[in-house]
Amino acid sequence: MKNLWYRGTVVVAVGAVVLFGLHTYVSRSSLTESIPNEAIDAELTLQAVTLEQPDVDGNLLWRLEADSVKYVPETQRAELLALEGEFYEEGKKIYTVVADEGEVQQNGDTLFLRGNLVATRIEDDLTLVGELLKWQPKLGLLRMGNFENEDLSEDMLARSPVTVSDPQMEAIAQSLVVNNKENRVTMSGDVVAKSKVEPWLTFASEALTWLTDQSLIEADQMLTVERFASEDYETLTERLVGQTGNARLDENIVTIEQSVQLESLSEGLTVKSDRAVWDVSAQTVEMDRPVDIAQPARQLTALANQASIDLAEQIIYLVGNVRANGRENDTRLRADRVTWATSTQQVEAEGNVRYQQAANPEATLSGPRAVGNIEDGTLVVIGDASNSVVTEIVPEDF
Repeated sequence: MKNLWYRGTVVVAVGAVVLFGLHTYVSRSSLTESIPNEAIDAELTLQAVTLEQPDVDGNLLWRLEADSVKYVPETQRAELLALEGEFYEEGKKIYTVVADEGEVQQNGDTLFLRGNLVATRIEDDLTLVGELLKWQPKLGLLRMGNFENEDLSEDMLARSPVTVSDPQMEAIAQSLVVNNKENRVTMSGDVVAKSKVEPWLTFASEALTWLTDQSLIEADQMLTVERFASEDYETLTERLVGQTGNARLDENIVTIEQSVQLESLSEGLTVKSDRAVWDVSAQTVEMDRPVDIAQPARQLTALANQASIDLAEQIIYLVGNVRANGRENDTRLRADRVTWATSTQQVEAEGNVRYQQAANPEATLSGPRAVGNIEDGTLVVIGDASNSVVTEIVPEDF
């Protein structure tokens, strides 16, 4: 391991920076003082210090400037106060950091920083804010948040969440790991992310993975995606929930799978399926698996093999074995395809249409096409040149 350099003014020094098997020089004062490479038996304190850790090829791994650094022989740790610096990867500066204090461990291979901590990735302005950071330069891993089973002094432990943001999105979590080689941010513990640009979306899960270079969010646990009317995040318009999912942030496409439920708050509409693709910008949702739709306030339900939903126009296009029911008038509609305007309850049904109303007497009409209002039960079945309308009436006492 190449030597770690200390630049500073020696306040209390017995021996050299042999704590890392290293040597020292001073550059922030007018004097340069070498410190012999001897074992340290007492604490060493330096003021106005710059610490640099190179790799075996001489490329910097990190550089920190601190108001003071103290080496404690009993713990073999260097403790820093009021610091700022940079992290490097393959000799290239990738992060700037500031923190109240820090610890250097494992011969400089691991850094812990704590207190009012801000780390900014230079390439994409990814910014991390929290109370505790662990940097492992050889692995290219940066951890922040609540740590467990770490060999840290008691005052270095933290129990506060961490925030991460870039110009497009920001998130809060109990802990996270940034893999710089893969541009991957893995967040865990009560994760909530929200967009900083329109459309105004939030993403909530117990764990989220953010692939920053791909503008992609992934979740292998329950994911809740909500859309709001404006950047104040006060008026919720739609909610999509499922067991797994992803969001392509650059395209505003959300895909949710397994036990999917869509809620349109303005329409009081709930749609259940096993897969949904939400084009947020176009305000459409495609469901290519069987759907179960309910509009409780209007006592309407529907089932179909597939559905396309236009949230802006409030229209649902149902395809395959469509069955719609109006509870208030006990109406039943069967068809191959149905176009349903959920705001007005106007429907247009096509293909093997069968409309039944449990009136007195009960009547069933069959034909190729029907139009009308499913809520009021006022549908007209229409024939064509090759298919006439068939009417079946069941007398009351039959």
